[in-house]
Amino acid sequence: MMQKKKLNIAIVCDAVSKVLCGSFVSTLRVAELLSKRGHKVILISSKHPKERNIAYHNKVKIYRFSPGVLIPGSEKKMYFSFARSGKIKKILKKEKIDIVHFMIPTPLSLATVKAARALNLKVVAHSHTQPENLEPYVPLFRKTASKIFYKYLINTYNKADIIICPSKFAEQLIKLRGVQPETKVISNGVNLSKFKKIRNPHKHAEKYGFSRDTKKIMFVGRLDPEKNVNLILNSIPHICKSYGNFEICIIGKGRLKEQLEKTAKKIKGGHKIKFLGFVSDEELIRAYNFCDIFVLPSFVELEGMVVLEAMACGKPILISNAENSASRYFVNDNGFLFDPNSPKQLAEKCLKILKNKKLMKKMGEKSYKDAKGYNIDKCISKLEEVYYNLKK
Repeated sequence: MMQKKKLNIAIVCDAVSKVLCGSFVSTLRVAELLSKRGHKVILISSKHPKERNIAYHNKVKIYRFSPGVLIPGSEKKMYFSFARSGKIKKILKKEKIDIVHFMIPTPLSLATVKAARALNLKVVAHSHTQPENLEPYVPLFRKTASKIFYKYLINTYNKADIIICPSKFAEQLIKLRGVQPETKVISNGVNLSKFKKIRNPHKHAEKYGFSRDTKKIMFVGRLDPEKNVNLILNSIPHICKSYGNFEICIIGKGRLKEQLEKTAKKIKGGHKIKFLGFVSDEELIRAYNFCDIFVLPSFVELEGMVVLEAMACGKPILISNAENSASRYFVNDNGFLFDPNSPKQLAEKCLKILKNKKLMKKMGEKSYKDAKGYNIDKCISKLEEVYYNLKK
């Protein structure tokens, strides 16, 4: 069989070098894996004041554009750029780009799409954005804001040749609102060669001040309103009523970090919580392994990469049954769903697993088995297929 020609791919994502959320993590992983397969990949991103105009991330070249506009509440890390399409066009020509792939619908993505069309290049969009994320920040106008953002989102997606959706749930959201291009469901996937079971994980727990003998409940993600981390804290007094041998591990950063830490000091059992902040992938893998239950109380998720990571490490999962979350569909005899507004119900589900070693083991094994179906290598192969089909 004749080997296909390697492609030159431009991936667009603001703030890609400042890891804040799943879409940025996914962008970097996709770029790295495509590059390892021999494709030439460049990243087009916005520029933080302290960053260089051109840089590299694991041999992937990054073009950064300024001036950028600071996004409120991003801990001074996220800037949106308003680059001119003419400048981007020069880069696309210089790098001999075949395909443009934008991850989030920002002005930078729109400018790159305009440049791509001027060069007759094919454009791929990625559904990494969910307008419902905005609702906690504009409570008085949440429905109106969501409608306006959806209109903008669909108009932007309609400029692409095809849209990649990380889940069927994500695909349904935009199809219901009249998106025109073809859609393709491709999971963000999980790197099974990295996120896996490790031996003697409890020795790593002690590094962070956890006891080797306690059962550990874990959350990973941004500490922002839509992640609903307060629910975990409020469930602790309910768990303490009938079970005391547990600790809580919270990994991630965000605008609510200080508030959550203050809350932890006030509630019964709050001393059982440890906030680890942002950690490297290597430390994260160890944490998944030394914890016993993974909890995601989010109101909003288009897939939930952290759920897949926990599953790949063989953990039972507790996922909120929120109507705007795709993560609930990962629950398949490997955990429980719970009401995102009921700390008592979350506590009850935790206790069912904490008090039953056989159930904990059975659910963990099911998670491990199910995660095999989301191998990121297969996801990248599907993405390659999309690119090659567009180039025909």
